[in-house]
Amino acid sequence: MTKIYKTIFFVIGLLVVLSCTSKNNDLKEVKYEGIARTLHLLNTSNQINRNEVHILFYGQSIIGGLKSDILIDSLKKRFPFANIKHKNKAIGGFTLPSLIKTAEHDLYIENPDLIIFHGYDGIKDSLFDALIHNVRSRLNSDILLFDHHYVWDKPESRLDGVNKSHDSDSDAIKEIAKKYNCGFVNVREQWKNHLDSNKIEPNELMGNTIAPNVHPNDKGNVLLRSILLSVFEKNRIENYNIENDALRDEIYLENNSKEFKIICLANRLSLETNRRYNKGAKVELLINKKKPSEIQSNYTITRPSKGYQTWMPAVKMVSFGSIFPKEEEWKIKIFEIDRTKIAFKHTLTGSLTGFDGEGNSQSNFTSNSGRVLINKADWNIFEIEKITKVPTPENFEINFNVTLLVKDILELERRTSKYLLFRNNNIEKVDLKLKIIEGSPELKKIQVSRPYIDNLIF
Repeated sequence: MTKIYKTIFFVIGLLVVLSCTSKNNDLKEVKYEGIARTLHLLNTSNQINRNEVHILFYGQSIIGGLKSDILIDSLKKRFPFANIKHKNKAIGGFTLPSLIKTAEHDLYIENPDLIIFHGYDGIKDSLFDALIHNVRSRLNSDILLFDHHYVWDKPESRLDGVNKSHDSDSDAIKEIAKKYNCGFVNVREQWKNHLDSNKIEPNELMGNTIAPNVHPNDKGNVLLRSILLSVFEKNRIENYNIENDALRDEIYLENNSKEFKIICLANRLSLETNRRYNKGAKVELLINKKKPSEIQSNYTITRPSKGYQTWMPAVKMVSFGSIFPKEEEWKIKIFEIDRTKIAFKHTLTGSLTGFDGEGNSQSNFTSNSGRVLINKADWNIFEIEKITKVPTPENFEINFNVTLLVKDILELERRTSKYLLFRNNNIEKVDLKLKIIEGSPELKKIQVSRPYIDNLIF
């Protein structure tokens, strides 16, 4: 048997095991907890094997103002051989009721090695729990949660109420982290210890130290980054082994082959190549006998553009309708803004579809083509105006795109070694076919991913 056929045989065997009930045990049953895999990748990186570690920051202003670039620079100094990349998609002012919606645009398009998350609210209505459940159900990323720092407020009676609420929410976040096997950092306890040890008041680390504020100032962010960095321990090499990882497989490919067929259980597949041989190379894909463009889960809707003179999106979430999408640019125009009735009208136009209907902010909207849905609760125009005190002008335009994440023919580039081949919210049996149609690329391996919480479909 060649190496590739051994691999295919193994994957088919794995498929049978993963399709059975939990009574059937297999070596590949470990779902690594906390940030064990991330720590392993960081600590096992060396001059020869520079592990890529992708980190995504998500949440609201506490994450947005963390100055994550500085935190990442500190990680790079601590782990100089790791190839650490990061994104910060936090949205200031967006609590859990909003973040659980924007996550549809921001989070599930990604599959980073680690997600660092913090947010307020969503405890009593279970939205915090629901967001972490969603991430665990769609991705296999490590997750690091942290609880609330101490804020500064006046009068003291109000501060007592805030502290009781934040104490309760922080306990709940710790329980959510435990429930979903996430990493957890007790920022609140360490923050209080810092205040007590240095005999300082919370205002010394908050805002401008004069007016009450919930946002850490530069000193506060130094403390917050140091607390978060404390969990990324040098020389802490976790007992991680991909051979035992229930969420991941690596299928190595024969370089002398032009065509490959792989059958596996997955909700995401990626291809890794040798960049040196990518130039001019093209690879044709088929997934379950379909082109990637014929699979709806390979499409995504980008986060809608910002509201007028703000950082927040003008619409929290835009969804696909019942009609199959196509890759195009969309434009919403709002008009007849009535602030007494808290209402406005809008039109929707697609770059390919053309004019696709008119609606109003007080009703759910389905476009004429059936491709786009907007829930009336997801408009953010008037909430933005309350914050900015600036009226949105007539005929204000909001943009979003429908993007195909996986092309039918991959055009390989020298700058890129990893390519998404397929993604879905649920695990399914995937029949993948790859065919090199131009060039002589070196296709190294297929990375097979499954989410932490099993959602099997057949």
